[in-house]
Amino acid sequence: MTGLNIFAKAQPSGDSWAKVVLLVLTGAVAAFQVGKIPLTLKYLQSDLGFDLVMAGWVASLFAVIGAGTAILLSFGVARFGLKRTVVLGLCTSAVASLLGSMAQDVTLLLITRVFEGLGFILTVLCLPPLITQCAPKGQTSAAMAFWAIYLPLGTCVMLMISALVLQSGSWRIVWTIAALALLVAALIINRLNLPQPIRSVPRALQLPALGRLGWIYLAALSSCFAVYAAQYYVFASFLPKILTTSSTTSIFQMASITGAFIALNACGNVLSGLLHKAGAESWLLISVAAVGLVVFCPMVLADGPSMEIRLGAAALLSLLSGLVPSSLFAATPRLSITLEARAFTNACLVQASALGQLLGTPLVAFAVSRSEAWSAATPLIWTAAGLILGAALVMRALSD
Repeated sequence: MTGLNIFAKAQPSGDSWAKVVLLVLTGAVAAFQVGKIPLTLKYLQSDLGFDLVMAGWVASLFAVIGAGTAILLSFGVARFGLKRTVVLGLCTSAVASLLGSMAQDVTLLLITRVFEGLGFILTVLCLPPLITQCAPKGQTSAAMAFWAIYLPLGTCVMLMISALVLQSGSWRIVWTIAALALLVAALIINRLNLPQPIRSVPRALQLPALGRLGWIYLAALSSCFAVYAAQYYVFASFLPKILTTSSTTSIFQMASITGAFIALNACGNVLSGLLHKAGAESWLLISVAAVGLVVFCPMVLADGPSMEIRLGAAALLSLLSGLVPSSLFAATPRLSITLEARAFTNACLVQASALGQLLGTPLVAFAVSRSEAWSAATPLIWTAAGLILGAALVMRALSD
């Protein structure tokens, strides 16, 4: 959401960075709603009585609002007020998580997941422009790079909290802890003195003038992000279930493994940033990630290889797939001629990511449930890799 990058008066550097850190941590707390799923899925299935396909919907329905409305919401949140929208988003997720902790059937749980997703999207749409307003002069890029850690950080922290709670408690306690953390974050943000934009937001909805090739390029970026998110959330949500099919690994080990998988994905994003600074092209890094998916996916999903091989393949798959998101964001300046265009392109990527998350996990769960083997997901992941490679080649062709 850098399109809302409208700076207020300069602030002292130390105070500015303190606010940036606080806003990033707020995003991490919002990501608790993602991190609470992987370890609790089997407990949810046991308690509420639903199958693997429904488990896929529990994991991904969170993204339904983002999949359908992120672009429209991006036009309206600034008019309502960025800070107020963040507080509203955090409170919405908190109330939904609290109600979800009381669910006695999967229907109510799914409904609350939708509202958790609404709160999450409202929060992550508004935090980036607030960060750009708070960042010290000349440090906006560094601040936004720092923002990229919010999702893996929050997910990993919640994984460890879940592991501790589930040793002797219920998944309902995990949901309640997430709700309380969100409410605390909302109270802190509400009291935080944030700079106000000095320029009003346009009153009318107006699509940016990107031109025919620009729209094709944006479509390639968005479709690539959607397919990437689809395969990534399959592994991030189901990795404990994938690995425990042939192992008696403890819940703490599963939390550590899943957390390491997500952290390595973040490392891939950082590596991509360093390579871009050295002159690497986005399309090339995305192509490398697609090849990595093809090579390492079967090793992770098959029951035959040893646990050591599967873990090593999962680590490399996560690291290489992490080249994709930052490469896509690095490619958006080609389209970001105006502030409004930057806002729109970022919202398109957010919405595409949510759409991929929404559809990918249930589709893989359906394929696996029919064959009763995780290896059945391999053709779907290979298809995703092919689409990612195709999008990269389109980007290459349009970059000349």
